[in-house]
Amino acid sequence: MHARLGWFYLWIGLVGIAWTFIGVLHPTNSLQANLGMFRLYVLWSGAFFVLYTLLKAGPSLRIFHWAMVLAGILIPLLNLFALYDQIAGLGLLSEAVREELSSEVGIQEGFLRYNAVNLIGMFLIAPYLVSLQFRSKTSKWVKLALFLSLAFTVLSGRRALWVVVTMTPCLILLLSWLTGNSVRGKRLLFAWTGLALIGLSTVLLLPESRFEDSGSLNHLKQAFLDDARIEQRPYLIEGFLKSPVFGSGFGAHVSYTRSDETPWAYELTYYQMLFNLGIVGSGLLLALFAAYFRLDIKLLRQFNDGSAIPFALLIAFCSLLIGAYSNPYLGGFDSLFFVGLLPFLSTFQHGFAAASRDANT
Repeated sequence: MHARLGWFYLWIGLVGIAWTFIGVLHPTNSLQANLGMFRLYVLWSGAFFVLYTLLKAGPSLRIFHWAMVLAGILIPLLNLFALYDQIAGLGLLSEAVREELSSEVGIQEGFLRYNAVNLIGMFLIAPYLVSLQFRSKTSKWVKLALFLSLAFTVLSGRRALWVVVTMTPCLILLLSWLTGNSVRGKRLLFAWTGLALIGLSTVLLLPESRFEDSGSLNHLKQAFLDDARIEQRPYLIEGFLKSPVFGSGFGAHVSYTRSDETPWAYELTYYQMLFNLGIVGSGLLLALFAAYFRLDIKLLRQFNDGSAIPFALLIAFCSLLIGAYSNPYLGGFDSLFFVGLLPFLSTFQHGFAAASRDANT
């Protein structure tokens, strides 16, 4: 048994129970959504506690590493194959398979846009692989996974993913400073960070008309102008202000409807969290995450041997949180599994070397 894992998921479960109850007290809240969040926060938390406990019994960091590398190869190959199949009209992927994978490829003016159930993984995998390059020497398989992941990131058409991967060097530098862990290629990291900040600032400050000839840049610019997510924000803030202390509970919705099938679901994760949980619930989760992040930082400062994989996993976790700002990536059981990286890393109180051994990064 690992107490740090247990306490983390216990608090997640208690928040789930409390705000499910608050949701029940509001008769206009969706019972379906309430039960769904109860399963996510309570039942799945118990399942992930057991899973991470079992992982700790073996070379868990090595398992995570190779899972990331394998996913970094297979996810891009699968989606690039889907693109080729669609462009060439081969029909090798049936509609049933595409539906199961939620696979859609839109060929739009100046850029592509992917939609796939496995796309969320790239918010962790690409930053993880980038981070490893600056922490240790890597194998040919890691380099292949990195190349394919970056290629798929560029072609994905997902603006949040572009921003997250572009800002990964900034995260690497920040975490390196917080943990005292040395990184390779600092000049490249600083140069990349500077160019990324200049590029994003240019997109934000220049008028929309300057990007008419570039489909990709115009697509990125639109995210900061008339995107549907921007329309949600004032409604969610208004809903929060009606019940600011304890929130409206799970299953609540505002007058803005994003989806007729799930009117309680919105992309702006942290605004919706304030709306559903209020200051008290959001504060509890923020305090929980901050406490465990501090534990992870402390361990990375204390143990340098074998810390390349934990360092990269923490970068991946932070990247997921950034991507979740404008995407509902924290509202499913798969994302809750990745959130478990935070307490999982805190359990290595005797160092990372044994669990990282023979990872052959």
